[in-house]
Amino acid sequence: MGGFCDLHCHILYGVDDGAQTVEDARALIEGAYSSGTRTICFTPHYNPFRKIDSAGAEETFRAFSAEMKEKYPDLTLCLGAEVLYHQKIADSLSRGACRTLNGTRFVLVEFLPDDDGQYIIQSLESVAARGYTPILAHAERYHSFLNKPKYALSVAEREFPIQLNVRSVTGENGKRVQKFCRLLLKEGAAAVIATDAHDPDYADARLDEGFHAVASRFGPEYATTIFCRMPRILLGLDPNG
Repeated sequence: MGGFCDLHCHILYGVDDGAQTVEDARALIEGAYSSGTRTICFTPHYNPFRKIDSAGAEETFRAFSAEMKEKYPDLTLCLGAEVLYHQKIADSLSRGACRTLNGTRFVLVEFLPDDDGQYIIQSLESVAARGYTPILAHAERYHSFLNKPKYALSVAEREFPIQLNVRSVTGENGKRVQKFCRLLLKEGAAAVIATDAHDPDYADARLDEGFHAVASRFGPEYATTIFCRMPRILLGLDPNG
């Protein structure tokens, strides 16, 4: 199976704690492409308390995308951000300080690991109240969610998409985390599985093993939805979405 879509990664080089050089980024793209990924959204971190060069990120994206398009003509690349939640997040989005995913109304939102589960839910609701649809980044990283999975299920019930990291699904981030991911998958509460790729030394950008793990346990239709179709819908790339 191919045609995977990676909605969350840190492959764009020199803009955050992900790829630091163009060589790192090339290695990550090669790993992604060789394992079946055909759509990638770069999501550099946005932290309102740190200075970032938004224009510089766009310039890097344009140059790198042109280079990759020559090597991989069937690879679709787009730009977004992973936004740390803050009270003025909607204002940051509207003035262009940070980005939605590929210019859509979907925004990838992360929180601190120790943030309270109810606080996370209320914060997501506040983003939605401003006309955006929040996607919860790597839900398995929040301690309150691991301790009380009902918080994650409440997010899904509100129809806010939940994203999980593929290495958490395959067990590389520990059995407890994997158990949590499997619960969400069993309940149909996970909308997207992405790489959150940072480091080319760990084959971070591969989605294929995760796809096969989900397909074997929960069925190929669900696996295809969360690895291929749903992320493309959220990026505005699926006309039938």
